Amino acid sequence: MKKAITLIVCMALTAALLAACGAQPAEPDLDELAFQLRDSAGFGEEMYLLDEGIARELYGLGTDASCVAWSGAGATAEELAVFETASAGDAQELLERLWERNESRIADYGSYLPDEVPKLENSLILAEGRFVLLCTAQDSSGARQLWKATFGG
Repeated sequence: MKKAITLIVCMALTAALLAACGAQPAEPDLDELAFQLRDSAGFGEEMYLLDEGIARELYGLGTDASCVAWSGAGATAEELAVFETASAGDAQELLERLWERNESRIADYGSYLPDEVPKLENSLILAEGRFVLLCTAQDSSGARQLWKATFGG
């Protein structure tokens, strides 16, 4: 009888461990993630936190999405924006708009600050679930690594 109870308990513990391993990680806090990403990217100029209302207008966001964004003083194309949307579908739509915006910026910068074009061509524009990242920096590798670590990719 003891062996049967021990076996049942072991099987229950094993099932619980397997279920926990397959569980989805908790979603990150937008503000915390955004500040960590800012600190992990290599920007060539000082970055300034944008008012969320200004960021909403700049990126064409509705009221159902949140954003934390930084921009340089304007001497470079550098920017960082982290978004949390209402759904994964909304995140994919935003991702497409950000790619279009980036292509437009490449054309614009090509005519008056061509040295900034390589940064724009290497912009990180990524989505994971309801979260979206836009990072244009001298070195975005740290931001890419943090994004992957956060979302397990």
